[in-house]
Amino acid sequence: MNKLDELKIKIAEPPKKVIIKIEPAPSEEIKLDIRRTLNDDYMIYDHPLFDIVLMPKKNKIVTFAKKNGKIDAYPYQDHFFNYLQTKGVILPDTVQAGNVLGSLEAAYPINDKIDTIQAILLTLYVWLKEEVPKAKRVLDYEHEVQEEFTDPSVQDSTEYGEVPQEKQKGTLDPFYTQYYGLLYRI
Repeated sequence: MNKLDELKIKIAEPPKKVIIKIEPAPSEEIKLDIRRTLNDDYMIYDHPLFDIVLMPKKNKIVTFAKKNGKIDAYPYQDHFFNYLQTKGVILPDTVQAGNVLGSLEAAYPINDKIDTIQAILLTLYVWLKEEVPKAKRVLDYEHEVQEEFTDPSVQDSTEYGEVPQEKQKGTLDPFYTQYYGLLYRI
């Protein structure tokens, strides 16, 4: 008798269908600074560091860094796309740099059961509602630091002549600081 004859093979049953019921959410009106372009794209201007463009014909979401941004927008754009990825709005393997400097883009899937554009706009609204105040605080802090350097208070500044002149100040000897340029020419 063969050992193969003694083996008993049990065939597993196929998994049963999983049914998910989505209950309609209570309707809420959301407000975004949004415009529609001539080619039916949606441009959202609510974030202080970058603009969001939703392209329904190409199934893409693109962010463009604003030109007058005082700080780098990339970390905020990256955080935005990470949020969209965790919420299942975009395809994770499609996040990439765009063909315009300072832009990031990602593709989103189409769903026949749910209005995709409405779902994306709702997700954008929830993210913007949480993140815009944080970005504004960062920008306000940057502005305060710049103001502190350019227009210091009376306590943090001295008038010209208030500090007397001396031949040598600090720890560096002026004799040794003169000849650094000559060392590199020899």
